Amino acid sequence: MQTKIAFISYPVSNLDRAVEFYQKILGEKPLFHQEDWAEFELGGQRLALQKTNAPTGIGAIVYFLAHPIESFVLRLNELDTTMIGNVEIHSYGKLARFKDLDGNILGLYEPPNNSNKKHG
Repeated sequence: MQTKIAFISYPVSNLDRAVEFYQKILGEKPLFHQEDWAEFELGGQRLALQKTNAPTGIGAIVYFLAHPIESFVLRLNELDTTMIGNVEIHSYGKLARFKDLDGNILGLYEPPNNSNKKHG
C-alpha cells in the first residue's frame, strides 16, 4: 500500500492567535481559516493548525492520506495498533489518530468527497 503525507498538524488552544503568529513567522496568509481549523501551504506541503481543548505542546502530528479511511483503520486494528478515539467527521474531511510502537501520535486523513486537491 502506497500512501503520501496529506498534511502536518499542530494542536493549538487559540486558533486566531496561532494563525496570526504563524502568518507573521511564515510571511504567508492561510489558505483558509475556519472556526477550528486553518491551513498554510508551504512549498507544496500543508501545515494545519487545529483548535483543541486537549493539552497543547505535544508536538506535530503527521497525517497520511487515507482512501477510504475505514480500510486503514481496519488494518491498524488488525495490527493491534492503539487508536485514539474514533474516526472524526468534519466539513474538511475525516480524521483518525493512532499511536506507533513508541507512543508517537500519527493521523489519517480522508478529504471530503474523496478529493485530495483541497483540505478544507
